[in-house]
Amino acid sequence: MLPLLALFLADPALLLSSRPTPPLSPCTSTVYQGRQNESAFNLHSYLAHHNGLFYASWSSASVGEEDPDQHIVYATSPDGHTWTAPQTLAPDPDGPTGPQRWIARGLFVENNRLRALGALIESADYGQRGRGVVWKNLALHAFTFNNKQWRDDGPIAPNAMNNFPPIKIDGRLLMPARDAEMNMSVLAAKKLAPNAWSATPLFSEPPFHRMDEPTLYEAADRTLHLIIRDGARSRRLLRAISTDRGRTWSHPVLTDFPDATSKNFVIRLSTGAYVLINNPNPTSRDPLSLALSPDGWQFSQPTPIRHDAPPRRYAGRAKGSGSFQYPHALEHNGSLWIIYSTNKEDIEISEIPLSALR
Repeated sequence: MLPLLALFLADPALLLSSRPTPPLSPCTSTVYQGRQNESAFNLHSYLAHHNGLFYASWSSASVGEEDPDQHIVYATSPDGHTWTAPQTLAPDPDGPTGPQRWIARGLFVENNRLRALGALIESADYGQRGRGVVWKNLALHAFTFNNKQWRDDGPIAPNAMNNFPPIKIDGRLLMPARDAEMNMSVLAAKKLAPNAWSATPLFSEPPFHRMDEPTLYEAADRTLHLIIRDGARSRRLLRAISTDRGRTWSHPVLTDFPDATSKNFVIRLSTGAYVLINNPNPTSRDPLSLALSPDGWQFSQPTPIRHDAPPRRYAGRAKGSGSFQYPHALEHNGSLWIIYSTNKEDIEISEIPLSALR
């Protein structure tokens, strides 16, 4: 029997139906197409809208995921579909063979300023998980855009790998993160600044102790939710909740919502509806789907945004073929805009009118 709070999928019987849910028909465009031996890896994409322009940022490397030359780039668009060539947001700090590399960690608007987050590391040894340091000398940096170039404001949190930009709850910024050994906590601060963060660890007993890549949001009843990728590969999402505005958290529990063991994202629309975006096929990062909820507690049948991904073009570290992954989204001008990576080599964006999300 599933533990308490496990019901997350409002209509699980539909997953067993022989008639699949018809896919959505979004307007999809390419933000950037990777190039062999130059920018064949592209992932960790984020989206923001500021001063009349869409901004996208992501991690890029010449061959594979988190290679030593990985850096952060950004591009802009007036309409969300026609994009500039990418420019550098955070350059490789020590050259293509040096140990330091960047991982894009967020793009957002704060006090009418465009901000970005990036994690600086000196290794990415996931085989060490549970046995020691995965991300050596990990530090989370903030960046500010002055409408011409990006300024590195320096580290704001040592030993922190966030997943999405912070959200504001009762005047405090909350941001789930993992440390260099991939232990999870929720960081809290009154401002985005160094030495301002306190951490509340999340605890879970095996087999759900390998928590990964969390999404934080506030449900309609003001309960805070963490939706968590299960690194132990149950092929289901985990959930933890807070009933005291993020000061304490429940132990994560297994839900009945299927997941390919990938990154998920939840956004609340201006209509009041919640949208969960993930890969609900337990065996593949195809399709990329969304599910709706009226209150943030139970989500309806996952509906494909993109499906039947093309094969990858270039080999590289951790690059599976035929995949859509790592979504981020925002609402703008009556549409939901979803940015993601195809095969970890192309960055694409899909626009869905809110009228299509019923």
